[in-house]
Amino acid sequence: MKSSTMRELDILQAIERGEKVSKRDLTHRLNIAGKLADRYLRQLVKKGWLKVSTAPPRRMLYWLTPKGFAEKARLSVEFVSFTYNMYRECHRLASNLLHDLAAEDDVRRVVFYGAEPLAEVVAVSLPENDIELVAVADEDRLGEECAGHTVISVDELDSLEFDRIVFTKFSKRDDRILRKLLETKGEVVDMTEPEVPEEG
Repeated sequence: MKSSTMRELDILQAIERGEKVSKRDLTHRLNIAGKLADRYLRQLVKKGWLKVSTAPPRRMLYWLTPKGFAEKARLSVEFVSFTYNMYRECHRLASNLLHDLAAEDDVRRVVFYGAEPLAEVVAVSLPENDIELVAVADEDRLGEECAGHTVISVDELDSLEFDRIVFTKFSKRDDRILRKLLETKGEVVDMTEPEVPEEG
């Protein structure tokens, strides 16, 4: 699903239930720039998915047309399908990588670094590979819940026993300093860049 299509769905979902919404409301709800909101709103009006009125003066209000409601429903189904397929593929890759760790390296206890949705997907693959999740660490999410654990700091890893650190922080996958810090705590396996098997 293209990012522009996802943005259109975000806008249609923000302007639902028959309420009239201003551009300012949309920019706040969706956290996007005014010019970007203008561009999308013009496109959606042109497609016939939105109607616009200028009452009160100098304030444009938008609401969904019947065609807009139908497109919102269609895009919602497409988004759910896209998300499900992406989840299945992530689960498959995670399960394969964890299977290899368990079979080849006798890994039985891991910690995750990264309290993000990827961690939740990888956690689903642990039991089928007889691997226990000991803890989840993430400096940006201390005290939050992830994969059934309260998120801890990297320093707290020193007191735990585990075989590998599984890197699940997609938003910081290029952070070299963070990688070096984690490597001082244990061997790191990267879930954000699974190895693709060579052909041949």
